[in-house]
Amino acid sequence: LGTFSAASSISSTVTATGDAPITYSKTSGTFPGGLSLNTSTGVISGTESGATATTEYSFTIRATDAQSQTADRAFTMTISVGANGATQFN
Repeated sequence: LGTFSAASSISSTVTATGDAPITYSKTSGTFPGGLSLNTSTGVISGTESGATATTEYSFTIRATDAQSQTADRAFTMTISVGANGATQFN
């Protein structure tokens, strides 16, 4: 889903197609600290908290449609810690 800065406000949307309404759930893995999934919209959002080193988070989201049909998909998010794109000592 992308790379995001530590302590930043994050909003990323996962979408699925099928018979409405579609609901979303996290079936495995871990979100970065401070983030949660809106089960109705598929929006993963919040303000990242707790990162002390650049870390990749992997998780699986399940979409379930009105007929109880499901689809799973794996996603990753990276939280970057440091002075990316800024002046820094080498």
